[in-house]
Amino acid sequence: MIEKVEAVMQHWGEQRMRIGLGGGLSSPMAGIMEWGAYIPRRTPGSRALVGNGSGLDYISGEVEAAVAQLSRSPAKSRGPELAQLATLRYVESLPVREQMRLVGINEGADRTYRNWINKLHQQVLAILAERSASRSNNAVADKAAQG
Repeated sequence: MIEKVEAVMQHWGEQRMRIGLGGGLSSPMAGIMEWGAYIPRRTPGSRALVGNGSGLDYISGEVEAAVAQLSRSPAKSRGPELAQLATLRYVESLPVREQMRLVGINEGADRTYRNWINKLHQQVLAILAERSASRSNNAVADKAAQG
């Protein structure tokens, strides 16, 4: 198990349980429909968007993309099963025995379960690193094109 990936995956699971996948910020048209032509402006109070229907935070969104990429990978790489395990373990927080049963690991094969978790962490870490490198390369290319 990779502890830092475990912490990020737990955060992702908490975000998914609490917020879900969709954001709920209203559009300007929804404001007009709700308030008529007079949408309140400069209302005192907090403007914090996190947790107010804005969807997953950045790192949770990246983990969500990594898990989605795993679920689309070839079956021989166990990607779909690992993605299912991620959802069962971190989002649904099912007991280990139930997770094992649902992904097809024999009961009592605790070492196999730990190996699957380790493989999940390794693959999520690799995908996150790939996504980060891709963004960095795009930023460098954009700066070179501008200047």
